[in-house]
Amino acid sequence: MSPIAFSIGSIAIHWYGILMACAFASAYVISHHFAKIHQVSETAVDTLYFSSAVAAVVGGRLGVVVANLDYYLANPWDIFARAGMASHGSLALVMLLGVFAVRKLKLSYWRIADIAAPIIPTAHVFIRLGNFLNGELYGPPTDLPWGVQFPHLPGPVHPTQLYEVAASLVILPFAWRWAKNPRYPGYAFLRVLLAHSVVRFFLDFIRQHSELIGPFVLSQIIALAICAAVVPTLIILERRYR
Repeated sequence: MSPIAFSIGSIAIHWYGILMACAFASAYVISHHFAKIHQVSETAVDTLYFSSAVAAVVGGRLGVVVANLDYYLANPWDIFARAGMASHGSLALVMLLGVFAVRKLKLSYWRIADIAAPIIPTAHVFIRLGNFLNGELYGPPTDLPWGVQFPHLPGPVHPTQLYEVAASLVILPFAWRWAKNPRYPGYAFLRVLLAHSVVRFFLDFIRQHSELIGPFVLSQIIALAICAAVVPTLIILERRYR
């Protein structure tokens, strides 16, 4: 198992980069597919796609910096020199900047969010496969038959990256169906966001993770906050549109 797919001269092409490119390519295809169903113009979708792609990269990097702020304050150049992305940071910045981008295009924010809902589990599949091939974000040692031996570890560990891939593959067909015919604005997006937050919360109990804040790590606290906001919102919307 190697993080490097192939080399061109002295340039190494990493699997993580290839799989991230696949995530962005799939996002483009999915957004155009559902835009046709919901009669959103291709020009508007392209504008939102490219602005969201930039926001996802910048937000993902900012998420890592915020989560390890003490280190990056002491080593500011590593903000650009070191790799690493945080999915919560990507999602947060995309959602925030999306408010202004959608308003400028005079579109419904939650309608666009529903169109984008299947992108979340699809992107997770590619990114977590990249984490797996990088040998990062694994779980604790295990004797279970599906434990994975990474080259830099003394023994098999839980492949938590693949657990999240499996969870995303389960969520994806539901996200696809919800996005195709949402019962109300935000129907698909909020459900996908809740499902992924629940998965992330429980998986982070066994994932190779950062410093604890009380009984949880930062990503679990964020997942709990999302659940606390989304669950009552869904209850209110279900009652309103029943």
